[in-house]
Amino acid sequence: MDLQNLHNFFYSGNFIPHGHCYQWKPELVSLHILSDVLIGLSYYSIPITLVYFIRKRKDIPFQNIFLLFGAFIISCGTTHIMEVWTLWHPNYWFAGALKALTALISFYTALTLIPLVPKGLALPSPAQLETTNQALMMEIMERKRVEQELRQYKEHLEEIVQTRTVELELANAQLQQEIVQRQQSQDKMVGLLKELRSANQELNDFAYVVSHDLKAPLRGITSLSEWLLADYGEEFDEEGKKMVNLMISRVQRLHQLIDDILKYSRVGRAKVEKKNINLNKVVTELVEVLNIRENIKVEIPNQLPTIFCDKTRIEQLFQNLITNAIKFIDKPEGLIKISYVDEEEYYKFSVADNGIGIESQHFEKIFQLFQKLTSLQDSDSTGVGLALVKKIVELHDGKVWVESEVGVGSNFVFTIKK
Repeated sequence: MDLQNLHNFFYSGNFIPHGHCYQWKPELVSLHILSDVLIGLSYYSIPITLVYFIRKRKDIPFQNIFLLFGAFIISCGTTHIMEVWTLWHPNYWFAGALKALTALISFYTALTLIPLVPKGLALPSPAQLETTNQALMMEIMERKRVEQELRQYKEHLEEIVQTRTVELELANAQLQQEIVQRQQSQDKMVGLLKELRSANQELNDFAYVVSHDLKAPLRGITSLSEWLLADYGEEFDEEGKKMVNLMISRVQRLHQLIDDILKYSRVGRAKVEKKNINLNKVVTELVEVLNIRENIKVEIPNQLPTIFCDKTRIEQLFQNLITNAIKFIDKPEGLIKISYVDEEEYYKFSVADNGIGIESQHFEKIFQLFQKLTSLQDSDSTGVGLALVKKIVELHDGKVWVESEVGVGSNFVFTIKK
């Protein structure tokens, strides 16, 4: 803005002074002058009072709104003084600018005041303050009464403490006796634990020794029987050959029984090493290596999960269940279905088949060691497989059971804790 525009802003020669509108009548001009001057001076005195008030009462809330009110009132007073000035000097642009500034301050003050209204209404009234003050006085009196009672309780408590101290000394003496007894019991438990470990080691050694001592003559009997058939088979009649083959079969079955017993005994004694195992890989590899007849189909409808378990024992578990299903499928088209359900704390697995089935009264019996059902007798079964399955499942904090219908099939269900 150059000097000429600035000069025109403060002095507009194109306008006439406001006094011409009043025809320069002395009484009318004096009325406006007196009114505007008194209003302006009154406006100027109000902010001074507000500033003095908030300086003396620094605890007054919303001090910023007081300052805004002061600015608003000063600007309003200035516009009235400007009204007196424009009676003789037509600086209407400058007067308009002052009014615009006043409008902005007024508008901002109004916007600031609106959200303060609820806060102001929330301030306690003098009546509420008086009520609060009375409540505080009552509370002080109540506290004095409570303090008096506490002093009495303290004196009584000291008496109780003395009595309890004597009782605690007696209890402490008894506790010391109990500690000595518990230490003695702990020492006995340590001794028993050592004996148990020693017995467990002896049992483990005994199992391997018995296994070796039994397997060696069994292998010899098998070899001699095979040599008899090879060297003197032509001299045997059919009944003789049948008896030798039966002897070989019984020896092999005894050999398998020894292996199964060793597996069963190791499950409870060997260290459990759990890690994340992908069951899809485990089951797929088992299906590939097991001797599954061509007429039997193995289905896995959905992807099996990865679980935290002992890999060797889980392989034994699925191998026993799948082998058991293969043995007792009597249909021309056999089916073994392996699936699972994800429950809150467990994985629930299912190995189902369409075999000969099991009667309901035998559901518990089949999981006992060396228990075989008369209707399920075969030359390969040792009665250990399902007992081993139960032991492995319980080792993983789960349960196992069977659902079956004779002639339709069996479904072996077990859970593994996550």
